[in-house]
Amino acid sequence: MKDTEKTREALLAEIEELRRMCATQEGCAIEARRAKEALQDQLHFLQTLIDTIPNPIFYKDTRGRYLGCNKAFEERIGMTRGEIVGKSAEDLFPQGLAAKYDEMDLALLHHPGIQIYESSIVYPDGAHHDIILNKGTFTNAEGNLAGLVGVTVDITERKKAQEALQKAHDELELRVARRTAELARANEELRLEIAERQKAEEAVRISAEKLKLFAYSVAHDLKSPSVGIYGLTNLLRKQYHDLLDDKGRHLCGQILKASELVVALVEKINIYAATKETPLSIENVQMREIFQMLREEFSTQLSIRSIQWHEPETLPEIKADRLSLLRVFRNLIDNALKYGGDGLTHIQIGYDETPELHIFSVTDDGVGIKREDSESIFELFHRNASSRGTPGTGLGLAIVKEIAERHEGKIWVEPGRKGGSTFYLSISKALQ
Repeated sequence: MKDTEKTREALLAEIEELRRMCATQEGCAIEARRAKEALQDQLHFLQTLIDTIPNPIFYKDTRGRYLGCNKAFEERIGMTRGEIVGKSAEDLFPQGLAAKYDEMDLALLHHPGIQIYESSIVYPDGAHHDIILNKGTFTNAEGNLAGLVGVTVDITERKKAQEALQKAHDELELRVARRTAELARANEELRLEIAERQKAEEAVRISAEKLKLFAYSVAHDLKSPSVGIYGLTNLLRKQYHDLLDDKGRHLCGQILKASELVVALVEKINIYAATKETPLSIENVQMREIFQMLREEFSTQLSIRSIQWHEPETLPEIKADRLSLLRVFRNLIDNALKYGGDGLTHIQIGYDETPELHIFSVTDDGVGIKREDSESIFELFHRNASSRGTPGTGLGLAIVKEIAERHEGKIWVEPGRKGGSTFYLSISKALQ
């Protein structure tokens, strides 16, 4: 009986142990099921996560078989995930490209870490794309190498932009090189031109020096003999007047006029040389005083010929060389009286101004000049047809031009519509 009870107790213990073991296994099953569900949720989350990434992503095992990918990779390949998983690069890509991928994968698996390189593929639509592959190895729970994961970045547009930028840069470099060469040529031409101009200026300077020496020499060598000829001829005409016939007396008169002309020419040459060489003495000049002096100087001629003189009620004070202004206006008024002819009835002084210039004018109603002569009359020794028979050297207006230019202005003439002419003289207001 006791043995029976003992056996019964043992059986009950065994049954209890069996019941406890069954309960533990059921718990394990539940935990395993929960763990599996959690793992599936995590995998689903991770898949959803990588599916939201626009760059193609894939992962392979150590044999090069695809374990998974995202939607962007499916679209790039043109296949579903189910058609991709378990395949190799050789199953998905052209032979040459697949061989390159396998080669790079093998190198990365032999030397675990990170790998980045460029490649190119053809999308399902036939378009060629340039890409950058970023790959890295991963391990399992035990820390053993389990495969690799890759991310593809499409750099087609970037490459196009870089190529366009490089092309633009190359074109710019070419244009800069061409422009630099053009500037170099222009600089060389300018250098040569400056050198030639300097030579020409030096030649002009030397010529001017020679001309000045020649002028002084002529002035010195001609004046004394001319004065001597004038004196001897005048003496001849006075002392032997009764012995000379009309022709002899006429010749004496011609010699006297020629001698006077030579002396006047010498004086004008000296004045012209002095005008070019003598520094200006800039001072305040009352123009009314200048014209008053000239009106008094020419008053006799004006009165005898009944020529009216007109000038503005108001004339300015300007900065200029007083002696030069007297020479200019004396010359212009003298020309009007000399070449105006018998029909000359008035001489009029005028004044105008601009922000930079004083502008004076001398107008007459005489014979006037032809428009084609309006520039040449200011040249050295120039005398036009209307000057014939009137004494002159051809230097007066050249002197006026020189004075105008030294006063940072100019001289010009406008023929009148019905005869006469107006000479204009401009003078800078900035003279110091």
